[in-house]
Amino acid sequence: MSNLGLLGEPKNIIELFTFDLTTFFFEEDFEEMDCSEEQGLFMVEYKKNLPWIELDLFSQVIFRIFSDKKNLEGSSHINVKFPSNPELVSEKTLKDLTNNLFKIYGWDDGSNGEWNEKDKDRHQQNKLERIWTLGEGRFIYTVKITQEQDGQVNLNILFFNHLLKLSNQKITYATNEFGN
Repeated sequence: MSNLGLLGEPKNIIELFTFDLTTFFFEEDFEEMDCSEEQGLFMVEYKKNLPWIELDLFSQVIFRIFSDKKNLEGSSHINVKFPSNPELVSEKTLKDLTNNLFKIYGWDDGSNGEWNEKDKDRHQQNKLERIWTLGEGRFIYTVKITQEQDGQVNLNILFFNHLLKLSNQKITYATNEFGN
């Protein structure tokens, strides 16, 4: 189901990607990176190499799935992370990403709009951070850009399953669906 806005403009971050994030588990071309349990909370992390470079920055996507065995409803939550290829990080790629997110979501949590001098300075110091808290009701999600000391940039979608619910989408497995 498409959520494209007027003139084909994306309505959410999912539409910035040509890779369909809802098909992450459709084929067995992902690997389990980590699995842990702490006080009844399970966390499993899966990584997939993307078939192409997304947004001129990202060649991998990581799904981190949390399940709480104490939660009787059986719901899980999903975080999605795109770690950048450090050699692809530039002012232009970060400016394009930031401006695309501003077009979709507007002002971030710090009341910042399009790429600005403060972003440029933070990028040069490897300290760039932009956060958008979004959604409605109990379906809040966060889109976050962070830059590490080594220059790598991470794009995170926290509570990705909430975004899926708001956009009437589900993660498709080869045998079933997840995302209610």
